[in-house]
Amino acid sequence: MSNAVKTLTRIGKISYLNSLPFYHGLLSGDEKDITFYESYPSKINMAMRHGKIDLAPVSSLEYLNNQDKYLLLPNMAIASRDFSGSVLLMAREKLDGLDNEKIALSRQSLSSAALLRILLRFKYQFKNHFVSMNSDPEKMLKKYKAALVIGDDALLHKSEDFIYKYDLSELWWDWTEMPFCFAVWVVRREFAEHNPETVRLLYRALAQNRDRNLSDLQRFLKEALNLSFLDERFAKLYGYFFNLYYALDTAIAEGLELFYRLAHRLGVSPRPKKLEYFK
Repeated sequence: MSNAVKTLTRIGKISYLNSLPFYHGLLSGDEKDITFYESYPSKINMAMRHGKIDLAPVSSLEYLNNQDKYLLLPNMAIASRDFSGSVLLMAREKLDGLDNEKIALSRQSLSSAALLRILLRFKYQFKNHFVSMNSDPEKMLKKYKAALVIGDDALLHKSEDFIYKYDLSELWWDWTEMPFCFAVWVVRREFAEHNPETVRLLYRALAQNRDRNLSDLQRFLKEALNLSFLDERFAKLYGYFFNLYYALDTAIAEGLELFYRLAHRLGVSPRPKKLEYFK
């Protein structure tokens, strides 16, 4: 990445595998003007909200809840057109038996928790109660009949007992025939106003790095995770990255706007405004 970036820039980094295509190989190693804050989504959201970082991938609902603070980076997202593999409702019984049940939600999630509530309320006409917990599938399911689990905990979890797994983006697709956008890249408006060229340089570097990594998944998995095609995890992770979408195209933006309208209807978010992008 060009060392023309002179402003100290604080970048958020989601500590899940699904964000790795943006970061692997991003820096040459000698940049002194960039620092990273790495954590799970809800903490990244909070750090952005309070001005502790300048740009980051945030939960898509975080953008809606604080549109006055952020601008979207064009064509940058983490989304799925059908199943994602890492946003799952895990349950000890079938979905149709979960009406009126308490459901555990991972504290690490924001958009996924809202998506689950939307699906249960509007698609299935259920009335549920929700309890936030630390993300531990076994503990969550010992206490409650169902649990929302996201990220690597969902993707790589091997249950001790038989459980049902429902992929939320697949349920969304079956219901709306639209893709679902879990995260969007945003920059704080104030930072973008004072450092537009820095944002442009970082945006180009992130987009080029993402495209390079996704263009050859076998090389990417070997470099980033030290996986060869002989590793038992190779096929799972290859399929995982292949199926995710990392661009905020027209279809994904339309799915995002529908999600925003339903989140407002559910009462968990303000009325959505027009999407605003950094130019």
